[in-house]
Amino acid sequence: MTEESFVRELERRADQAFDGAHGAPLTFESVRSKAHGIRRRRRAAAAGAVAAAVAVAILVPTVLTGGSPRSQGPDPAPAPPAAPGVSVLHDGVLTRPDGDTVSVDVANADVSQLGVLTDGRIVMALQQPYAVRVYAADGTVQATYPAGANIITMSALDDAVAWVAKDLTVRVLASGSAEPRTLPGIPMPGEAAGGIDAVLDAEHLLVGDHTTTTEVLTPGGTEPLTTSEPFRVIDVSPDGDLWAVTFIPTTDNEMYGCEGLYDPEAGRMVARSCDVSGLQFSPDGQHVLSLRGDNNMFGEGTILDLDLQPVGSFESTGKGDVISRAGWADATHVLVAEANWKTNTWSVVRVGLGWDDPQVVVPQGPGINPESAAYLFSG
Repeated sequence: MTEESFVRELERRADQAFDGAHGAPLTFESVRSKAHGIRRRRRAAAAGAVAAAVAVAILVPTVLTGGSPRSQGPDPAPAPPAAPGVSVLHDGVLTRPDGDTVSVDVANADVSQLGVLTDGRIVMALQQPYAVRVYAADGTVQATYPAGANIITMSALDDAVAWVAKDLTVRVLASGSAEPRTLPGIPMPGEAAGGIDAVLDAEHLLVGDHTTTTEVLTPGGTEPLTTSEPFRVIDVSPDGDLWAVTFIPTTDNEMYGCEGLYDPEAGRMVARSCDVSGLQFSPDGQHVLSLRGDNNMFGEGTILDLDLQPVGSFESTGKGDVISRAGWADATHVLVAEANWKTNTWSVVRVGLGWDDPQVVVPQGPGINPESAAYLFSG
């Protein structure tokens, strides 16, 4: 079976940094000031990382083409800091952005979300019953935590992950920390659980009621979030300078609602479109990916610039071809799990910013019904 090769370029990575006073309430202005300092330190760390960066050509792992996973050895070394890009879970094997593979004792059908921390640990939101499971970099189970929902939220730099625990407090697991830290619960009426919309860093989370992001959660509690208009944050750029946001539909025939890019420093919307959904920033923060569809299948995929103008796109032909999952392989390429709900066939391709120059990663073959994800992507 033919194997193509990925091309991976080492992007910026930065140290987790925060210097807040534990337990002290924060206004959003102070959060913005702190975030600005964090970004400056990240950029300084990035300069050192870029000086040492090298481009590496990564062969497509045999696991994605049906072969045996690469041997991990009896005593695997600690994982190095992860390169940016999407990891893929398929048939009990996780393939990392650098091409390394690790066996994980879990079925895709039992996983609702997947994340990979920069220290190599794998974090999954499980269904029935709801739980968050943490795996070591070698795929062994480290811990399982009862959860209030089968949802996790990763930070933009993948250096922290947060979830709502069964007791409705919030847990945050940072790269390099053995155990998650407990933060106060998200204020909601009755016994309802709020939602974690974004993780700015291990001590600053944007939270809300699942429709609007309303507060900043810290170890000291919550403070109201003041923005130019109501919206829900759905992604944060790697440097924190922009938030991707979605608005509540305002008309009966508006299925998805509009989305935009918000500058938290300036407190203003810098781009808006009603033709995009589920915006995801690229690793360099210069583009966003939009996916539109339902029932776990997307009939439209678009790569856009920061003015939300299309650079390249996919549209279903109406013959059953859809996108199951898509994520950024690197700053200029998107990895796409393609499916056909009429024939239950699957393939994985890698496309450029123009949704062009497709490179076959997994040739088309039979698989499960596309309402379930045969290839589950991290994010």
